[in-house]
Amino acid sequence: MNKLSVEYVKSIRENIETLPDGYEVLNEGVEIGNGITPRRSLFLEESGYETYAAYKKDYADKGENTWEVLLGLATLEEQIDAIKEIYSYSQRTGLSIQTVQVIPSFLTALPKEYRDKAPKPTSYVIEKPEDWLDHQAGVPLQILFEDQVLSCPNSLETTVNSVKAGSELVGLVSQFIWSQPGFTDDRQHMIDMVKSIGIVKSKRDRHFVCNTYLDDGFPGYAMDCATYVGYALLEHYIVHDLCGARYQVSWGGLLSEGQNRLAVGLAIHELLSTEEQPALSYINGSTTMQWDHDIDANYGPSVQEMLLEALADRHYKLQLTINPVAITEKITTPTLQELLNIFSAGQRAMERASDWENIINWKPIEDIRDYLMEEGKKFFENTLNIMEAAGVNIKDPLEIFMTLKKLNPSKFEGTFHPRISENPAYTPKYPTVLGRDTLRMQEQVIADIKERGMAEDALKGERIVVVSGDGHAYGLLLVDGVLSSFGAKTVNGGVDIDPSVALDLADEEGITNIGISVHIGQSIDYARQIAELAKKRGKEYRIFMGGKLNAILPGKSEATDVTDLIMEQGIYASNDLYETIAMIGKKK
Repeated sequence: MNKLSVEYVKSIRENIETLPDGYEVLNEGVEIGNGITPRRSLFLEESGYETYAAYKKDYADKGENTWEVLLGLATLEEQIDAIKEIYSYSQRTGLSIQTVQVIPSFLTALPKEYRDKAPKPTSYVIEKPEDWLDHQAGVPLQILFEDQVLSCPNSLETTVNSVKAGSELVGLVSQFIWSQPGFTDDRQHMIDMVKSIGIVKSKRDRHFVCNTYLDDGFPGYAMDCATYVGYALLEHYIVHDLCGARYQVSWGGLLSEGQNRLAVGLAIHELLSTEEQPALSYINGSTTMQWDHDIDANYGPSVQEMLLEALADRHYKLQLTINPVAITEKITTPTLQELLNIFSAGQRAMERASDWENIINWKPIEDIRDYLMEEGKKFFENTLNIMEAAGVNIKDPLEIFMTLKKLNPSKFEGTFHPRISENPAYTPKYPTVLGRDTLRMQEQVIADIKERGMAEDALKGERIVVVSGDGHAYGLLLVDGVLSSFGAKTVNGGVDIDPSVALDLADEEGITNIGISVHIGQSIDYARQIAELAKKRGKEYRIFMGGKLNAILPGKSEATDVTDLIMEQGIYASNDLYETIAMIGKKK
């Protein structure tokens, strides 16, 4: 056990305000849940399955896969129309689509009084209780509410409405580390989250489950695949062992290497699945191998990825749902047709599954699985030992969540990983894509910039604050590394940073250069807000932005490039880091 890790966690615990008893909070949630009668979905009514879990088990027993579409369009009306079209499409083609997982905007995660001042993303907002019910759209599909529900600041409202609407998977646990614009009361956030887990727990007999998506939480910052497994064990301990709720795991968006990607899930399956409760819910398509210069070519890695995971699901009877991502996912919000296209490609690839099933050697993946199981258990045990030594009550779910909430996500792995905490230079045996590809991409980008004639000390003497506007760290780490390599001294402010906080950090450090990494739909509103705030402060900042430079504009239903609109705000917008470095250098 690393002493510095203990001291770091202890410093966090000592500064946490008084908390109520976690079990009293949990039981308040159970009482709320006991007063809710979930609606039975039209899918269950027409299919005859008692629960969504029974449907998945039946398909696994028959050697068939289950699939879902992940959908988040610009307005509620478009969303409902799209759900109808998905069902119509499945009827016309004969392809098997039973589930739609919806993704409303992060504004749904905020209490209503905070929404007006928050940046407007590309997806729709669920405003009224009846909006949740309207997603059924009169068609026999299972509608699942997971993003922006169980672990958000607005979780009591969103969880109650998800359960009422009959969503048997309620998520996503891992997103509790996310910050939402303008909301700073972490104590109330965690209290409401534990209470929301109690609401889901109250429907345990009906197989309602607290679901997680590992890539959206601490594992999204990890360099070692073993961290994925260890963290899943930690969440399972809190949600299942302490709270008594059902718990399942989804993962995959940041893991694109087939063997490692599957081995993570298989390790969790072996450690946590029981006959009565499978451990895995869905595997998300990855985007790390997608091109942005030849979009159609992205069918290649996507189809082989879906084929392998669907074959693994059949071979190990995982009861795993395949969740494809569109070939445009890396650069913009996918259209409905793009989602249907990738879904069709994956399902049609499985028409010849028998050609592959008897020739695949699963042993190499099982060897990785076994290693990750052992390392994951060590990670989990080390985490609890460090927390207990730091004075955290490891029998109280609220106290554990509150401690984790206050933890810097970029320090999570280095604090609790038994090997990395003792040796920061440790090279993982099975690194994550973040660990391997971030360094690889940094090297490629740096080499390209140098080949174009940029001097190695082009940013010497420049100090730059770099932040991410949402919970994704990938782009932030890349930009930080590239700017540093050309001589800049960077201050990494982390993820989920509001415009005002980005400016505060720059002011505290006496820095005028601010770099912002943005995700889908954030860019234009973020640019407007930070430009207005900067003007009010009466200071000259050099602000630049990169990432997903698109948004759904008024009157439009699809995301469009907004680079020019951002530039009109006085903010430099580009994904060409050569040009960005040149811009900063010219303004010395």
